[in-house]
Parts: sequence; C-alpha cells; structure tokens
Amino acid sequence: MDRRGRELFEVGQTRVTKLQAHDAILQTPAHDQSSSPEEADLHVPRGPYQIEPDLGVAREPRRVSLLSWRPKRGRLLIAALGIGLGLGAVEEAVRLGGHGAKLERLARVMGFGIDQVTLTGHHFSFDRDVFDALDLTNVRTFAALDTAAVKSRIERLPWVDNAELTRVYPGELQIRVTERKPYAIWQRTDRHYLIDKTGRVLAAIGGDALPNLPRFAGEGAAAEAATLIENLARYPEIAGRLSEAERVSERRWKLKLANATTIELPPDGEVGALEELSRDAALVRLVTAGSTTLDFRGPGRVAIRPEAPAAAAGPAAPNTGS
Repeated sequence: MDRRGRELFEVGQTRVTKLQAHDAILQTPAHDQSSSPEEADLHVPRGPYQIEPDLGVAREPRRVSLLSWRPKRGRLLIAALGIGLGLGAVEEAVRLGGHGAKLERLARVMGFGIDQVTLTGHHFSFDRDVFDALDLTNVRTFAALDTAAVKSRIERLPWVDNAELTRVYPGELQIRVTERKPYAIWQRTDRHYLIDKTGRVLAAIGGDALPNLPRFAGEGAAAEAATLIENLARYPEIAGRLSEAERVSERRWKLKLANATTIELPPDGEVGALEELSRDAALVRLVTAGSTTLDFRGPGRVAIRPEAPAAAAGPAAPNTGS
C-alpha cells in the first residue's frame, strides 16, 4: 500500500473510531460524579433539604410511580364528578318530572335525605321562622331542595341580611345567617320601629327603648335616615345635640335638638344650609344657647324665632315676691 492509500486508511479509521466513541457517550446514562455508588443505587436526590441515608444499613429502594398514582386520583375525581352530575339530574327530574315521590324515596335510600339541619349565626331571628322558610314538611331530600328559593325566603326575614346553605353528605344541611345591625329608631304615627342602615324595619319596640340610637319620625324618614346622619357627621355642634329628625311631607328635614333648638332645612340644598350655619359664629351661638328656631327655607335668608322653654309652656308660676 502506497503512502496515499495508507493516509486514506488512517483517516477513515480515525473517523470510525470517533463515531463509535460519540455513540458510546450518548448511550451512557449521565450521573453526578460527586454521588457515591450507594446513592446512585438508592436514587436519592441531593439537595439542601435532603436527609442523608444511613449508608451502613442495607435497605430496599423506595420508589413512587407517578404513573400508578395519577390514574387513582383521576378515578376519584371522575367518581366525584359523576356523583355530582347524578344528583343534579335527580334534582332536575324531581322539579320538572312527574315522579317526585319515587325519586325522593330513591334519594333517601342513596343517602341524599335531609336528616339534620344545623343553624348558626342568628341572635334575633327565630329558629321556627328559618325552618318555616325551609319548608321541611315538603322538602325531605337534597333532590327536592331548591337552594336559591330557600335562600331567598330566609333573606326575606326581617333580621337576616345574608344566608349561606351548605350540603354535607350524607344527610346534613348547614345554614349560616348574617344578621342586620340596628341603626336607628323610626316613629310612625304612634308606633316605634327598630331599623337598619338601609331603612329596613327589624322589629317593633317601645318608645323609650334604646335611648342611644338616633330617632327619626315621619313618612319616608327611614329610607333617608342614613344619608342625613352622614351629612350631620361633619357638623358635631348639631349632631351631638340631635334629639329627633322629622321628615316633613317626605321632602325635607326638621331637626329637633335636645336644648329646644329647631332647625328647619329646605327641601333642596340642606347641606348648603348646614354649611352656612356652621360658618356663622352668631348662628352657632344660637344653636348652643337653645330655645331658638332657625328657618333656612327662605332663599338667601335665615328666619330666627325665639322659642319659650318647655318648662314655661304650662301655667305661669305664682309670684312669691322674692
């Protein structure tokens, strides 16, 4: 073989050798050079929170197969979804079909009967009113329970602001109510009512009950009470002395203070009248002195009328000469 042939043979041999070495590298599994043979056998990942195995004790390797775990989890989800869809189908069939009694009996056998009702969150609402809203005499299973309708009926009760219904299988219905907060007392004719901030009537009460709550009177006063209180909050010299706010003709306010001062506000621009009063030092002194009526109903002017003290409204006391 001449020199050129020998060179071609050597070059070809070198290329084959390199290709074989490259294939061997690709087929060899990568491993961490810093890992010991024991760690490689145990397949223990190394990391900042990894507990080092006791290499002096022989143990079987612990392997968790994700392929064997995921189908189990998937089967549970599918089963839960199937139960939910089945229950929903039963509910629709009960409400829309003509086989309610048979389907309800089937639902009770399957564990969907309402065997226990738990009621929490109520202080002023009566249990019997909530149970009447449930209509338990006719609704004995979850299949026959119209959750939206029951929730609406419960929230129509005077004290109830919000109701949450939770089904706990098998057989328990949990009801949690949030009640409204008393805000003021509203006098209508000769009756007194406790109202919340929206003007909703919560209960009838005695006229002398809850003296620390603001008092309102007149038709339409309950619905506008919160707005007036918010406006008066900026004028403490008036708000701190307010005894009663009367709604006149459902259009305007008459403020009665505890010191026999009366403030007649106009139908429109009541905030402007209060601003004018608070900026005028002489008017503020009249308010604090008491026994005065300040009438802001006239455009651009204030009518001031002194009022006799309440104690002097009766017969005049005899003159003793002292």
